[in-house]
Amino acid sequence: MARTLHHVVLVAIALWAMPAGAQTLMVATDLSLTAEQYAAKGVPLPTRTWHEEELRKAVGVLQKLAAAEPLQLPRQGSRASGDVFTRLVTPVPLAKEASATVLARDVTSTTELRQRIADLSGYAQPLGALALLYAKPLAGDFCFDAELVESTRVALEVNAHLLRLINRARALNGDKTVPEWLRQEHRQVSYGAALTIRGALFIFSARRAFRPEWRTQLSGSLQKWVPTLMEQLPEPTHTEILAHLHGLMLEDPKGFEDWQPIQRVMTFVNHGPPGFAKATKHVKRRHKK
Repeated sequence: MARTLHHVVLVAIALWAMPAGAQTLMVATDLSLTAEQYAAKGVPLPTRTWHEEELRKAVGVLQKLAAAEPLQLPRQGSRASGDVFTRLVTPVPLAKEASATVLARDVTSTTELRQRIADLSGYAQPLGALALLYAKPLAGDFCFDAELVESTRVALEVNAHLLRLINRARALNGDKTVPEWLRQEHRQVSYGAALTIRGALFIFSARRAFRPEWRTQLSGSLQKWVPTLMEQLPEPTHTEILAHLHGLMLEDPKGFEDWQPIQRVMTFVNHGPPGFAKATKHVKRRHKK
């Protein structure tokens, strides 16, 4: 998962480095296939439930397909492939975990929490790979803005629920020695979650990659899930993430107001430098035409 998300960050960096005055990328033409055509290539039909195994299989097929013809990837709201895309970004455990993790404080069994963590964590790697598929074209001539926004949203959501479950398991463990499986899950998920936040912020900074309505939706996802993630992440990760946010804001003075809602929800009590200053005219832009 971490390696895949790292690749997403690199793609976002490449796009972020493009000239600030460049026009918005063209939204990719919808040449996606039908569910039956995908099924012929090995993608499970969307009429059945996709568990971890089905999601991994689908993403594996789509990786090969995208290498030959990225325009044939499933699309959000498409008449041909909309049902397939919906399956891709709807992990089965989220329907349960969305409510179950909020009530995780009522769970008294670490065995049950361990199972919930295992059920959800298996989706993290294929979802990261899915986001990469839709991020790759950003450094080219077209974009999948709606699909990138949705795949980024689900990556943030999965990490948020995983951290809630893991921290509840740690709380139930009390003063006992933390078991190795829990220590390892906490370390891996924390690293992946911090990287996911940074990648999502980089993607948001790629202004030319989104139509306004989809950039607004991405902003909403960041405002909803990033505070939850940061509240669950180890304290040492906060300074680095907030400094990263500050840097992106200073590099985007024209869009400073767009960053304000995200800044407000991330700079809660005891976290981050007090009051980031708005970029001024004398601030040098790193990239000029």
